[in-house]
Amino acid sequence: MTKTEFLIGRVGLEFGDDFYPDDLPEDWYFDHYSSLFKALALPVDTDEDLDYIFETIYADLGDYFELVLIVEQSVLNDKAQLKQLLASLQDYQESYTLWCNVTSQPESACLKLIEDKKVCLQSSVTLKSPFNQCKVLEQTLYYSDTPVLVLSDLTELNSISQELIDSMGHLPKATIICASTVGDTLNHMQSISALVNS
Repeated sequence: MTKTEFLIGRVGLEFGDDFYPDDLPEDWYFDHYSSLFKALALPVDTDEDLDYIFETIYADLGDYFELVLIVEQSVLNDKAQLKQLLASLQDYQESYTLWCNVTSQPESACLKLIEDKKVCLQSSVTLKSPFNQCKVLEQTLYYSDTPVLVLSDLTELNSISQELIDSMGHLPKATIICASTVGDTLNHMQSISALVNS
């Protein structure tokens, strides 16, 4: 059986606790973060400074780091907006996974636009899609390359970690993102990383 590489990260780089050393310049925040975690999710829309994201904070990370761009379902279901977003990301399409929390069936024309991209749709409802599927923690991940699970609650670490291993342990790679802003988020993330990657 292939051992899964679990890439653990969170949404955004802003932390309310003492994650960053006091004397660390803000320009080095991402370097510090990426030395401890191997994934990062960033909300993105068509007005985002995408060149900054890819050329400044994501430069030189290579294949061992997963960058996840979060889009709202309203963008995913708007063909014109989605086309504009994908056009702005065209130069970087191998460097990110487009992720969306989906609560209803996406428009088929919009699914057609993303079917050849690195994408993951997370949903608690059954969808018709051209993507691979993985069920974990009462969610289904519809993914083309690497499944990305976004969690908002990390309190039951042992049961969460065991279900991740049971549901995703046959995959070569999986990404787990924490959306929580609770002060212990970093400790929970590090604990999950230790449990699933041991």
